[in-house]
Amino acid sequence: MELRSEINIKNKDDIIPKDWISIRLGELADITSSKRIFAKEYSESGIPFYRGKEIIEKFNGKKISEDLYIKKSKYQEIKEKYGVPEEGDMLLTSVGTLGIPYLVKKYEEFYFKDGNLTWFRNFNDKVNNHFVYYWIISNLGREQLEYHKIGSTQQALTIEGLKNFIINLPPNQEQDIIIEILSSLDDKIELNRKINSNLEKIASLLFKQWFIDFEFPNENGKPYKSSGGKMVDSEWREIPNNWIAGSFGDYFDIKYGKSDKEIIEDGVYPVYGAGGLLGFSNNFDYKGPQIIIGCRGTCGNISIVFEDSKITHNSLIISNKWKKFFLYLYLKNINIKDVITGSTQPQITIKDLSSLNVLLPSKEIVDIFSQIIDPLFLNIKTNLLENIYLNKIRDSILPRLMNGKIRVKI
Repeated sequence: MELRSEINIKNKDDIIPKDWISIRLGELADITSSKRIFAKEYSESGIPFYRGKEIIEKFNGKKISEDLYIKKSKYQEIKEKYGVPEEGDMLLTSVGTLGIPYLVKKYEEFYFKDGNLTWFRNFNDKVNNHFVYYWIISNLGREQLEYHKIGSTQQALTIEGLKNFIINLPPNQEQDIIIEILSSLDDKIELNRKINSNLEKIASLLFKQWFIDFEFPNENGKPYKSSGGKMVDSEWREIPNNWIAGSFGDYFDIKYGKSDKEIIEDGVYPVYGAGGLLGFSNNFDYKGPQIIIGCRGTCGNISIVFEDSKITHNSLIISNKWKKFFLYLYLKNINIKDVITGSTQPQITIKDLSSLNVLLPSKEIVDIFSQIIDPLFLNIKTNLLENIYLNKIRDSILPRLMNGKIRVKI
């Protein structure tokens, strides 16, 4: 697919290609919100109910961390009277973290919180909904967002403000080709995410079998516990012979990350915080891989940092004599959230984490286990690094495609 440069002056203040148009978002789609759902109407099962938090998680390709539902009968009532999100509609976070979009997928059923999210529906034939999605996440969309947002303590986007966003649109055929370019990158990123999710699930299932159910192979290669392996009493539960029960701080080295949030647009080394990747820097403080736990704000989030990196002070770096990938799975299977303190500002301190009770296997079993799972995590590493590269490509061409500085040949 050929890209070519072409810029024409529309007027002295607005430089766009001559065959593009400037138009308000309110002229391209219906922009509205949901019918109010009260907390007392939540149910334990039924139709998923999303707030801004859940839409941000879906945008980032993460699993929903807190499931909320409304009854299917309530959903059907709303669907018949007012309509519900359908394939191709777009939701946009409009309070707190602003401007995170989500395009509704085929056969997806859910409802959403009024005020938290704004609903774009009934896109007309002037625009491809995916073009609006990519424009929103580009620097052009972010500039409009900054101009139209309201509030100081709690920032928000209003429906009227969103209707007045000005977007520059290329002809429909050009929109479609731009979307094809960008979505091909996103599709590969999403495929890598799914592969990594499946690889980690395999490793997690094997971990559970060996270290939760105690069915690691005995000297004859048979499941330890069910084959009559010797079990001994510990302070908390029965454990295999040669395992030990102790405190986290006695067996793990814990330290705070030391880096500031130093983000540079063309940086090489990733910068990680409690919630994950923040951006890139031109230098690093830690040689990869590292295992980190979010300890302020996003508490208890456990990540592997494969590369040389910066790690901010709102993360704890965990190490010991074990293999890194086993350590990651081990931390995912102990009750780290039990030591979270604070309500206004949740945190995990080194002191509190050090006091956590843990059961520890023998090093010999860990070494055998690591020979099996390490290749899985090396594949995960390859896919993660490829996604970082693909994201950089997409983010570099996105604004230039959106403003016509790069034209696609039709």
